[in-house]
Amino acid sequence: MTKQQQLNAFLVRVFNDILRLEEQSLAHGPYKNLSVSEMHLLEAASRSEEPLPMTALARMLSISAGTLTVAVKALEQKGYLMRQKSEEDKRKVLVVLSDTAAGACEAHRRFHARMVEGVAGVLSEEELGTLVQALDALHGFFKSL
Repeated sequence: MTKQQQLNAFLVRVFNDILRLEEQSLAHGPYKNLSVSEMHLLEAASRSEEPLPMTALARMLSISAGTLTVAVKALEQKGYLMRQKSEEDKRKVLVVLSDTAAGACEAHRRFHARMVEGVAGVLSEEELGTLVQALDALHGFFKSL
């Protein structure tokens, strides 16, 4: 097997493993009614101190406004967020996280922290630097597509 084939197999396995572990983490925790994509939407919305406009959130997630509207409606019905009109510009709809969403985001952050520590804890600083550099190059390639 060539190095390129090994890298491909590795990337596929890692992607699938992370997705499976995130799904299991949600399924066995207090946020069973969330999908991984819904959790990532909440996590993206939680990155801002202020409620985000729907258009900004759709851009952050690289999804259409229509796709976001469907997801936001589902999360609103589940009690994870609310939509409200902007006070400054009534045309803008803001996404506001509920306290339940904040708890889900914190649990998700802890999941990711454990995952990162599991990898970083077995690497030297030099190895960790090389891994970060390689993953940054990989991310740059994905963004260029």
